[in-house]
Amino acid sequence: MRFAWLLTAVLVGTALNTQAAQDYSKEYSQCMKFTYGDRAKTEKCVAKELKGQTKILKKSYKNYLKLNANNAAVVKNQHVLFESRLNKQCGRIRAGNYTKIQQGQCALAMVIEQSNYYQSRSFVAKR
Repeated sequence: MRFAWLLTAVLVGTALNTQAAQDYSKEYSQCMKFTYGDRAKTEKCVAKELKGQTKILKKSYKNYLKLNANNAAVVKNQHVLFESRLNKQCGRIRAGNYTKIQQGQCALAMVIEQSNYYQSRSFVAKR
């Protein structure tokens, strides 16, 4: 019986953690389905999604910073390092006609990952 309760608790915890994670929006997935390889359409889809995900990142960062006010300097430094890593990693892509798309997709993946990190560290259970 104890094992059943433990298993239930683990499954509920996993479900809550999975639910909090962000991914690409439905609009982005839909947009990318219908680009048919058109570079201009793909660039628009990526740019629009990156703008939306950046908003989510900023909101998550502010919430994370607020919840960790006693470590504000560390959190701010961590965010600056993330932005530096983003520019270095995604800014190096320079070759080919699809450079802008590759850079956007690189940045998009990193922004979503960082946003998920902030959200996972900012989860506060409601009573």
